[in-house]
Order: sequence, then structure tokens, then C-alpha cells
Amino acid sequence: MTVTEPRLISPAATDRPATRRGGKPAAIVLLVAVVAWALAVPTLHDAPWNLFGLIPAASPLFPVSIALATIAFCVAIASGAIRTAGAALVATVLMMRLPTAVSTDAPLYSWTYKHFGPIDYIQRFGSVDVTADIYHNWPGAFSLIAWMNTITGSETIVIAQWFAVGAQLAFTAAVFFLARTYGYAAPIALVAAFGAHLANWVGQDYLSPQAIAFALGIVVIALVLASIRTRAASWVAVPIFAAIVVTHQLTPYWLLAATLLLTLLGRVRPRYLVAVFAAIAVGYLLLHFEVVVKFGDLINLDFLSNILTPSARNEVLGAPSIGQVVNSWIARGITGLVWVSTAAVVAVRLIRHRERWRDIAVPAVVAFSPGLILLGQGYGGEAMFRVFLYSIPGCMLILAPVITRMLGGGLARARGAAQVAVAAILTTVALGSIQTSYGGWFANLVTPESVRLTTQVLTEEDPSTLTIGVAPGAPGRIVAEYVDFVRANQLFDSGIDMWLTSWPGWEDEEFADPRRVERLTDSLVWEQRPALVVITEQMRAYSTYYGTLPDGALDRFQGFLEDDPRWELVYESDETLVYRLDLTLGADSPGQG
Repeated sequence: MTVTEPRLISPAATDRPATRRGGKPAAIVLLVAVVAWALAVPTLHDAPWNLFGLIPAASPLFPVSIALATIAFCVAIASGAIRTAGAALVATVLMMRLPTAVSTDAPLYSWTYKHFGPIDYIQRFGSVDVTADIYHNWPGAFSLIAWMNTITGSETIVIAQWFAVGAQLAFTAAVFFLARTYGYAAPIALVAAFGAHLANWVGQDYLSPQAIAFALGIVVIALVLASIRTRAASWVAVPIFAAIVVTHQLTPYWLLAATLLLTLLGRVRPRYLVAVFAAIAVGYLLLHFEVVVKFGDLINLDFLSNILTPSARNEVLGAPSIGQVVNSWIARGITGLVWVSTAAVVAVRLIRHRERWRDIAVPAVVAFSPGLILLGQGYGGEAMFRVFLYSIPGCMLILAPVITRMLGGGLARARGAAQVAVAAILTTVALGSIQTSYGGWFANLVTPESVRLTTQVLTEEDPSTLTIGVAPGAPGRIVAEYVDFVRANQLFDSGIDMWLTSWPGWEDEEFADPRRVERLTDSLVWEQRPALVVITEQMRAYSTYYGTLPDGALDRFQGFLEDDPRWELVYESDETLVYRLDLTLGADSPGQG
């Protein structure tokens, strides 16, 4: 089977799916994979803490099941069993993402919960407070979920629990749609979707505006590419683009850059579509310009700073655990493999088919245009993650025909070797992806108790209360009342938005000297500022894994609080400690310096 790149000006010649039979072996392997996964899943919930994350802590059947499902997909594509390949794709997505729903007692990641508050606010008051924070100024996704809650009676925490599964299914479906719209036959489109799923270690699929905007953004790219055949596709893309603009701060500008480059290549109709996109995106930005300037730098031209990720910065400082370093390098390996392979295929095609350079450049633009983000934004140290994430669909447009050809025996001289090599590479990527995705599992496990305590603080405490989390590791902004805390407190902290070691001057604090904590306590007493300190087991696990605090720092801080009678332990459990500042004890109290 020879796979050629489709020309966008006419229906693809590769649009006839393979009809060969041979799906039985693939179906058998897939069935074995599902059974192995079903046996492994019960071990995930109570897996013991491990520095390298969930995969080495759980049953070895879990990674084995993922490997078998990947092999089943490869066998199905090789034998032309398209339905079995589709089933393997869906099964693999579910097997790799369902643990976030069925093996946790609360939605994963502390930062998931900062989206709960805006949703709750919109649902309860039917409006937004644009002075509260940046989330209220980009309320698209929050409004959607609040509406869903209202009409269905569901709760945000339930949606969040299952969101990763739905988000990853939507992502792979969008890539499949992109590939089909681009002109690929079903086998190639399935390979593109499967490869995109395996390569996506970024973990954008928690309840967030970005997850929704990204899936919609892939659809917009597909419609823009289809506009060369039918202008109606462009006008369908416009309202979807507008929805993305009011949902996420970064995604529209990737789409705008890609559309501009595709327009210059003559692959967009009408040509002024890019102007329509620009008017919507820039116009909305200008309406909220004051907020953007307040909450972050609009433009950062320091490229070297923009490409540094938090993990890279931590490695320079020598702070993170060996587990985090290993997982970070696995992620870099997958990223490098995808980017280098894509660039190599593009280079070979340009050498062999120079006369078709415009056609070859189209998917290359989709793949590499996200890199333009790094010229002007660091996105809080996460721009590089977004660049790779946004590049995945375009990279798979380029790689999928090659992978399909190799699996289908297109390299006649080395058919078996090529098939084994591709299957081995995809399996390695799959295993690397789940290791990277779940490497920080124990650092990111949120407990129902911490959800309850945060809700209690926000609904019962005085909004002027300073809630001090020593390190990331507790949910924040979980209910609408957080807006009152934001108004009352510039250093608003409900466990995740701000923590003590992110305060100016406290970044490298080791808590070796009790006098600094005493001076902080003195200041709070002098100001008569109500304060709580929250210490959770998740904070300890997070600090151990990511290296946000030196060894023993959190224990030393806890000791300082216990030695100072102004801090009273008001809540204690196996996983959480809460200290309250007694403002009635003044500067002459014992333990002050």
C-alpha cells in the first residue's frame, strides 16, 4: 500500500478504507489487554507511595495491558482490520485515562479546583465579577459547565472526576476529524489519532478551559484547511473560534498564527478569514487589557526564559527528586522523538518533491507554528508544554502516513522488520507516556478531607483571614465565596493559588531559623490579621517529589508553630493539620524574638 500526501484541492485518492480480513489476532490481543487491565485496576486505588509514581507502585498488569492494547492496534492496522483498530484506539484511551476517575476519591490535581469557584459563582449569581481574577474575564468554559450543572442537576466535582476521560476522547476524535478533513483515509486517520493520544503526556485533560479550547482548536484548524474546498467551512469555524477566544487566553493566538501562515501559503478561503479571527481575538484582548496587565506580562521577549519549564528550573537548582527528574526526561524523550521524526519526514519530502513544497508546508505549519508562542510568552513557565501540546495534531498529520505505510508492509524489502520496529516504538511511547502522566500521582492526589476543609474555610471564615499553605498541596478557590477573600487579601491563599514559599523574599526559605517565622507571626499579630496555617500530607508528597522545599523544611516549620503558643492546633487528622493564630497574645508572649 503506497500512501501519498493528499492534495487539498480535490478529494483524496486515499479515501477508500482497506478491506482485507485478518482482525481476529488483533481482537484476541485486545481482549487479553482489557482483561489484564481489569485485573490491574483494583490495585491502583490503594497503591503504596512510590517516588516514581503510580506505575511501579501498582500491579505490573497495568503497563502490560497498555502495551498489549498498543500491539493490538498495530496488528489491526497491519491486517487492515479497521473496526478492530478503532476499538483498540477507544479502549487504549479508556485504559490510560480511566484511573483518574475510578482510582481516586476526589479529582486529581490541586489546580483543578481553582476552576470550581468561577463555575459556582456563575451558577449562583448568573454573572461574573471581572474585578476578581483573570478567570472571570475568560468565562466561556465556566459558563458552559455552570449551564450543564443547572439543567442536569450535576455537580462540578462529579464532572471533574470524569473529565479527563471525556477530554482525551474528544482530543483523539478531533485529531481523527482533522486527518479525515485533510483528506486521509480511515486507516491513516486512526493512526494519527492513536499516535496523538500516545504522545500526549502533557496532562491538559483535567477540568480546565484549556482542555476544552484545545479540542475545539483542532476542529478550527480542520475547518480552516477544508476552506480551500468549501468556504462554508470557514464560516463554521468563526463561531467556534469566538468561543475559544472567551474561553482561553493562549489558544486563540496559536490558531491565529497558524491561520496567518496558511493564508500566506494560499490554503485559506476567503483570505480575509485571518482578519476576522484577528478582530475577534485582539478585540476581546483589548477589552480586558487592564486585567491581563494586572495578572501577568502580556509580552515577554526573553526567548531563553520562555523555553524554561518549572522542572528545568528545578533541575538547575538541584532540588527535584530522582523520580521527577526521570519522568521529566522521559517526557523530553517523547517530545524529541515526535519533533525530530516530524522534521525528518518533512525534510525528506521536500527533497523528493520540491515542486509540491506548498502542499508539504501545510501540515508543517500546523505542526510547528505553536513554536511562535515562545517568541513572546513564557505562560508562567509552561509555554513549552503548550507548544508541544499544540504541535501534536500537526505532527501526526505528517507522521501518520509513514507509520501506516510501515505497518501495512509498504516497505517490501523489510516488511516484517519495519512492522516490528514501529510496534516497538509505539509501545515504548505508550509506556513512557503513562509513566510521565502518572509519575507525580501521589504528589497530586487530593483527598475529600482537604476539599471539605477548603470549602469550610471559604464559607465560614472571615474573608480577611490569611490562609497559609507552606507548599502546593490543597485545593483552592473551590466555591463562589473565594471572591470575597480575593477582595480582602492580595495574598489570597486557599492552599494552591499562593503558598508561603512563593511570597516575595520567601522563595528559597529553608526554615532553618525560627526567628523569621516569629517575625511573620509578630507582623500578623500587630496587624490583628486572622490567619490559618494548613499542612497536608499532599504538601509533603508534593515537596518531596518536586523539590519545592528542602528535606526537613516542612517539619521544621511545623515545629516552629508548635513552639509558639500563639499558634493553636485546631484540627488534626492523619493527613491534615490546621493551626489558627491567637491574636489575643501580644508581642510579649513567650517564644517571640
